[in-house]
Amino acid sequence: MMKSSTKGFTLMELMAVLVIIGILFGIIFTGASYLFSAQEEKKAKAELEAISLALEDFKSEFGDFPITEDSSSEDECAKVLFMTLSGWMDIDGGEIPGEERGRSFLPSDSFTLGKKEGESIEVYSLTTEEILGNSGVNKEIFMIDPWENPYVYQYPRLDGHSGFLLFSRGPDGRSSEFRSELTSTPEKQAIDLDNIPDSEPGKW
Repeated sequence: MMKSSTKGFTLMELMAVLVIIGILFGIIFTGASYLFSAQEEKKAKAELEAISLALEDFKSEFGDFPITEDSSSEDECAKVLFMTLSGWMDIDGGEIPGEERGRSFLPSDSFTLGKKEGESIEVYSLTTEEILGNSGVNKEIFMIDPWENPYVYQYPRLDGHSGFLLFSRGPDGRSSEFRSELTSTPEKQAIDLDNIPDSEPGKW
């Protein structure tokens, strides 16, 4: 009689296969994370450029940029930025009724909006009535970056530099803060390395 034998994988061979699969998954995950991060950064840069152009357009029509010197917090400044560029608020911060809403300086449907809920920020969608200008708009909303943090806006700048301050804090949501006039160029901190653009908020 002939003997029949079956050959299977040894424990070492199975472990080697699992290790290879793990390495492949790691490479794929790392690559996907890098591409996703690059896309978010690209989106933030494009949105900041669009906002900057809208601010210049606003200034050419009204003689100055939206003013935030009476705003008590960065959230308030972000609200002023959106409300003025969207035509719901005048240059001095006065609310404009829905039926008298001015023209929007922002590209339509180009930005994600957010609203503060406690300590967190939730994505907010405009109603049809708000979009058509048939009613006022929620005064608590602002434009958010790809990491769902409000874009930082300030005019006049508290650090003494000319023009407006406009940037994203990037993936970590943190950056240096300058609330008084600078007498020299500040030192760039580790939390500022992912800011967009990378020259803000210190004009390094």
